[in-house]
Amino acid sequence: SSAASDVYKRQTLYILLIPLLLSGCFHSDMRLEKALVLAKENRQELEKVLTFYKDDSLKLEAAKFLIRNMPGHYSYTEAIDTYYNAVEVLLDKRYPIKDTRDSLEKLSKSFDASVFKTVPDVEVVKAELLIATIEEAFMHWNYGDWATQLTYQDYCELLLPYKSIELQPLDNWRTLYLGHYNEGLDELQYCDLYKNSIVRAVCEVNRNLRNGVQPYLLEYDAPMIHRLSTKMRIPFGVCDDYVQIATSVMRSNGVPVAIDFTPQWAARASGHSWNVILPNNGKCMPFSGVGSDPGEPHMPDERMAKVYRQTYAINPAVEELVESEKEENLPKTFKTPFFKDVTSEYMHCSDIVLKIEKCKNKFVYLSVFNNRDWFPIAFSKTKNGKAVFKDMGRDVVYLPVSCEDGETKPIGEPFLLTARGEIKVLTPQMEKIQTVVLSRKYPLYKHVYEISQRIVGGMFQASDYVDFKDTVNFHRIEKWGTRGEEVEIRSRGAYRYWRFFNPRDSHCNVAEIAFIDRATHQPVYGDIIGTEGSWQNNPAKCKEAAFDNDLLTAFDGSDGVQAWVGMDFGRPVDIEKIIYTPRGDGNTIEIGNEYELFYWGNDQWNSLGKRVATTVRLQYDNVPTGTLYWLRNLTKGKEERVFEYKDGKQVFW
Repeated sequence: SSAASDVYKRQTLYILLIPLLLSGCFHSDMRLEKALVLAKENRQELEKVLTFYKDDSLKLEAAKFLIRNMPGHYSYTEAIDTYYNAVEVLLDKRYPIKDTRDSLEKLSKSFDASVFKTVPDVEVVKAELLIATIEEAFMHWNYGDWATQLTYQDYCELLLPYKSIELQPLDNWRTLYLGHYNEGLDELQYCDLYKNSIVRAVCEVNRNLRNGVQPYLLEYDAPMIHRLSTKMRIPFGVCDDYVQIATSVMRSNGVPVAIDFTPQWAARASGHSWNVILPNNGKCMPFSGVGSDPGEPHMPDERMAKVYRQTYAINPAVEELVESEKEENLPKTFKTPFFKDVTSEYMHCSDIVLKIEKCKNKFVYLSVFNNRDWFPIAFSKTKNGKAVFKDMGRDVVYLPVSCEDGETKPIGEPFLLTARGEIKVLTPQMEKIQTVVLSRKYPLYKHVYEISQRIVGGMFQASDYVDFKDTVNFHRIEKWGTRGEEVEIRSRGAYRYWRFFNPRDSHCNVAEIAFIDRATHQPVYGDIIGTEGSWQNNPAKCKEAAFDNDLLTAFDGSDGVQAWVGMDFGRPVDIEKIIYTPRGDGNTIEIGNEYELFYWGNDQWNSLGKRVATTVRLQYDNVPTGTLYWLRNLTKGKEERVFEYKDGKQVFW
């Protein structure tokens, strides 16, 4: 947290004022001595641990590892228990999931900020906890079935720490979940192939967690719960919640796992975290805690600029950044120094060398677009007017930035690092203009792709009879639907009844339909007719949804192969064109919404003007070529991505 980082920096400045060599048994280890000084009155507790292991060199080194790297780790004060206990009372009421989410958000806002105050672990950790932690971790490492392949360094990170996630209470979480969710682990001993396989162990525990926790992905606006016993009861969560549960439970049972994360997806909003194991072959295997298992594809098609692994140990390079930058200038990702770069374990990478001409800062960053702003995801120290960024993900658009006065400022042109590792600078060519025709503001992802084929085979028909006998077919849809379309209708007379009908097993899915009168060139309206009801009796997906001017609603007929939806105009109408949008994500152009197109140039976004959409395409003339564009919906929505325009198509990044 920002507060935790601020305390960490104040502690570091404080320790720099202390003479480098202090008297005492442990003065030869400077980082250890720093931690002991920062412990203040708690120093004697930490020295008890060192004394306890003075005759066991390996466990003594483990104790030193924990204490050396303790500064910068934080826990909530005991006041947090009042919040956790209130959450438990709320959960006892067993509301429906979304009602529980809303109640939790409301509950969290009722607590004073002092309840969420943090305290440095080094000032409060007790000798009893550290000794119990070291003893149990060594037992799993030396005598367990799933960790004997770990190096000492990996053991220190994946089993030894007294907490598996930051802000976790300093309680007996490890003992509490030892022997829980481990059904099936003992039976693995009867198979020589599985008896020491961490892959199989993780699969067993993960399966038990899925059955017990029953994960339900749902975002919420409330402080994350870090008390494991409370977190396990919440009937929903985000990826961070489930990977933290899995990490704690698996480590409790001697199964070593880590948490990896990308701070910001390269091609859409937000970041993501997941678990990872180091199996017997030494190659990392990702999985979703409480979700997918090792060996199953984990986000294989997502582009990532950077992947980091959470650590207990301090990363000296990040520590230098934290100590050098002002608090307000530190990007969110780099507030604390407990992670390391593991990007090269996941993908082909490239090193990027940039000339830094517009900035004299000691540190600069590479950022990716997060739907609204440029989000720093990698840093480099400048030297001789250059910055070197190691192991950057490919097929990603980056912008070099500095952080000054709490703001992110461009210090160079955006560029594409191609899939082949080549750099393509994106600079507006003002002397070479083009016309662009835009159909979306956001790339099309899996959930839309999976229903795009449902529009195929759909037909627009007309009749003079309400039962559509003597039907006249005007247009049949032949291609998958991923955007809105205009259909020109050659006049074959006027008809009272017009409809959309799909004989395929598609439930007649369509988001919006507009019939344009040939005489007035304007939309014409009548009484909505069609199949009654909807799939699973969802009132938001009945026939009215096809004419409600909302792309996020769609007709989803109760009958898979016989459903239809249309209009009774009360009189014969000659239709000039039909404008329709397939069921989707609401990110195609929506009639009546106001849009604004921007291009990147001169270190900023430049407006090309606002448009109110009158159809399912937006056309802009006199647009400079060679750069990035950003189409914003000023009426509603938040999913927007930067894109190039090549060969008449939008290429999103």
